[in-house]
Amino acid sequence: MTARVLEVEGQFLYLPGCMIMSFDDPTTRTAEVKLVRMVQGVDLGRLAETHNVYKNVVHDLVGVEEASQELDSIMQRSPRFNKWLLVPAYGLASVAVGPFAFDARPIDMPICFFLGSLVGFMQHVLAPKSVLYSNVFEVSAAVLTSFLARAFGSIKSPFGGEEYLFCFSALAQSSIALILPGFMVLCSSLELQSHQMIAGSIRMVYAIIYSLFLGYGITVGTTIYGLLDGAANSQTTCKRLDVWGSEYIQHFVFVPVYVVFLAIINQAKWKQVPTMIVIAICGYVTNYFSTKKLGSNSEVANTVGAFTVGLLGNLYSRLWHGHAATAILPGIFVLVPSGLASSGSLMAGITYANEVRENLAKSNSSDTLNSASQDTSIASLGFGMIQVAIGITVGLFIAALVVYPFGKRRSGLFSF
Repeated sequence: MTARVLEVEGQFLYLPGCMIMSFDDPTTRTAEVKLVRMVQGVDLGRLAETHNVYKNVVHDLVGVEEASQELDSIMQRSPRFNKWLLVPAYGLASVAVGPFAFDARPIDMPICFFLGSLVGFMQHVLAPKSVLYSNVFEVSAAVLTSFLARAFGSIKSPFGGEEYLFCFSALAQSSIALILPGFMVLCSSLELQSHQMIAGSIRMVYAIIYSLFLGYGITVGTTIYGLLDGAANSQTTCKRLDVWGSEYIQHFVFVPVYVVFLAIINQAKWKQVPTMIVIAICGYVTNYFSTKKLGSNSEVANTVGAFTVGLLGNLYSRLWHGHAATAILPGIFVLVPSGLASSGSLMAGITYANEVRENLAKSNSSDTLNSASQDTSIASLGFGMIQVAIGITVGLFIAALVVYPFGKRRSGLFSF
């Protein structure tokens, strides 16, 4: 499509992280092949600006030279928010996602902030300095945060009526919520929807493998602390949730706060934030009530939430000519932690950790550790991500079909 507008004889193949471009010369019947590789990242502000340049070129509003200069200025511009602002933003986002996704209480919020900031420091300060460490960042972050979360969660409460001061499951899950593969799930869904089978399949499989890494890290971290502390907390749910007074305050108030910090972390423009908040809240509200009605393990709840997000995003693109992909990304980031938390897959490793401790305690017993529990604990998060990904993909498919029953003529769906 773009090649026809530019009057270029070319063919293009996109793979995650690189693009293969073949430029044909019909006179000499030769072709020149170029391979462009680029480190992937998320910058919603630049994404919207780049798409505007692309749309102007496709509609013959600007020339190629002017568009090239605009792209150069976009790429050379420094990030909107520097890394030292992103580190506390990670902590505040973990505080915001805790109550509505993982049942965190007000007393858990300082620890959530500390663990979330630790993940942000590891991702934006340590990982860029070492290529070797960046390859194991996800596993190391999951191991460290789950270890510290169980350590804090095992502190005895000085108050009467409850056993532990902090909620272990909320601390462990909220700290890694920002490194869950929400963006990869969204991209793979959009690419599969556009019949980009190679790129979409690669991203979807990588999102599942990535989830297995996180599940392995959580299992290792909780198991190590369980071996060090015989009285470690093994509760996978939080108690005393009545401290919020209303479940709607606990779940609905913190969603827009979480979206604001997501916008900061993903370098979005401030004028994009109101649309993101509206779409994310609508998607979460429908997902929340669907989960209560249909059950926690129903993929239909994720489909309903994703359908709402996709419907509003496509309407925003069609009626107000906005950029749908940037608007719906925070909504998907809200749905992924909620879907995984409702299925309980993030905390499946605690069962294996308890069995390790029990078998070591039975020194005179010949029983061996049940290997099935280990396999289940590690694979549970991957299976949970498959369920969430399928639900989100189907929901986005249906939403696109409703708004664009005959497709888009001159650009791709969701502006990707």
